[in-house]
Amino acid sequence: MTNRWLNYVLTVVVGLGLLSVAAYNQPRDREERAALLDQELTEDHREAEAALPDPGERDTIQLRPRDPEAEVPDISPDEAETAPPARLDSIGVSASHPLAVEVGMEVLAGGGNAVDAAVAVAYTLGVVEPFGSGIGGGGALLLVEPDDTPPRSYDYREVAPLSGEPPASDIGVPGFVAGMAHVHEEHGSVDLEDLIEFAVRLAEDGFEVDPYLTERLEEADFRMPIHLLPRFYPDGVTVQPGTTLRQPQYAEALRLIQSEGPEAFYGGEVGQRIVDAVDGLELDDLRAYEVLEVEPSVGRFAGYELLGGGAPVASPAVVQLLQIAEARGIADLDPDSADAIHVLTQAWRQANAQRVDRLGDPSVEDVDLETLLDPEVSEAYAAAIPDDGFAPLDADDGPTDLETDTTHVVVVDRDGTMVSMTNTLSNFFGSGLPVSGFFMNDQLKNFAPDPDSINHVAPLKRPRSFIAPMVVLDDGQPVLGIGSPGGRRIPNVVAQVLTRWAAHGQPIDEAALAPRFHFEGDTLEMEEQPDSAVEEDLVRRGYEVTEFVPTSEYYGAVQVLVVDWQEGSIQGAEDVRRQGTWQARGWDEES
Repeated sequence: MTNRWLNYVLTVVVGLGLLSVAAYNQPRDREERAALLDQELTEDHREAEAALPDPGERDTIQLRPRDPEAEVPDISPDEAETAPPARLDSIGVSASHPLAVEVGMEVLAGGGNAVDAAVAVAYTLGVVEPFGSGIGGGGALLLVEPDDTPPRSYDYREVAPLSGEPPASDIGVPGFVAGMAHVHEEHGSVDLEDLIEFAVRLAEDGFEVDPYLTERLEEADFRMPIHLLPRFYPDGVTVQPGTTLRQPQYAEALRLIQSEGPEAFYGGEVGQRIVDAVDGLELDDLRAYEVLEVEPSVGRFAGYELLGGGAPVASPAVVQLLQIAEARGIADLDPDSADAIHVLTQAWRQANAQRVDRLGDPSVEDVDLETLLDPEVSEAYAAAIPDDGFAPLDADDGPTDLETDTTHVVVVDRDGTMVSMTNTLSNFFGSGLPVSGFFMNDQLKNFAPDPDSINHVAPLKRPRSFIAPMVVLDDGQPVLGIGSPGGRRIPNVVAQVLTRWAAHGQPIDEAALAPRFHFEGDTLEMEEQPDSAVEEDLVRRGYEVTEFVPTSEYYGAVQVLVVDWQEGSIQGAEDVRRQGTWQARGWDEES
């Protein structure tokens, strides 16, 4: 281990130790901690429990058509003969929590389309995985239909306030609620209130806490106002696996959005609660929020067409990375060899340099994706990669971090329409500030401090992000949707899985479970230590190689679905780095 790396590790260890001491010394009793911080307590969870409905008295959620004169197709087996013809005959959902997958499948089986299911899954994830996404955050969604309809890329990420001055908390104006309403208005087929109802009932009725939620809460408690979170930290102690977690405050906020629409959030009662809690945000900031439809990133790799979200997310960098790697001969290399690792690493350095210099919010900055993703440009960058050593670049946009935030969702409906969507609070639990039971983001920390940067803050501007929703097309039809959490490592995670699947022909489950790597500075962080010959070759080329796995999901955890149009089937992969899962079946099959 080099002195540079040893110093880094020691710094992290000491920092975590100090944070742990600080957390330990904070009062765990709600009243004591509230008095220390001069804050008011939220509702007592024991009293609120009695006001919740009895889960046993619930009727099944019936999906109503958005248009009262339309009919939601009944695709139960006994009605299959009269249902509209399906182009794929299968449905599938991949998400980071089993309950969210079940909700998505229920919506699809009940006649909803891919956008309907994605909206329901997104709201559900905000309840069952409050650390990764929710109405206090934002995201990006890519919609691809299996015909000549142009792909649609939506950005509903957080923006700076009208003042152009980020709050000290780095909380931006959330875009999630507006984004879900916007894509549903344009593409949804069933009533939005019904889609939100799945999340409301999980918040009201509760669900069983899993070990991963407990782990996330324990690791974040040093920066969380635990006295304001009695459901997550009852009596100051982290809620334990197996406990039924009910969230009436969150449910109430969702009920308001159900009944009043996005206005409840962007100027109504929920919005007022946000501005009361967040110094630096005003109701006018919320009222001014707009969802963007942006130019998707487009390219080619290994005989496939690549589609990704538009600027300022990192999908364009993934497309360029893969095009550079292909021009450098990645398909002819053993994916576990030093040569392949070198090519992908240096391709990322080139693509990241362009990301830093050229990607910003297209509603504010001039972003030229067509030139950036021109294959001839990629070939030129590929030619600049030496066989040994690094191409000279200066594109560092910040130090490495341990954040493994966000959540990704892929949905395929019976017509073969695919949604690839990444939602986030930025850090896990975002800023850690709860408002009406949900957590507010800390997205604005991702602006660049350099006033000359294309990513410098401005009024209503979106900061750059590493999220990278992607869809792969073959002969015009969507055949794969993928995305991942992982912070700065997301582009490399997605590109490495796509390389193994598309260029090397590995089955998607094998590609998703293969060991990963990430490059920072001169250091090549490896999920698994390579064999000695590979390591020696990499060191000879100038890499500092280290096995570094601070958390199980440090190298992401992909959500992915692959469509076989000839077989009419859908296949996924369970990335064990997190608890994500997937389901797929024929659309006329019972669950």
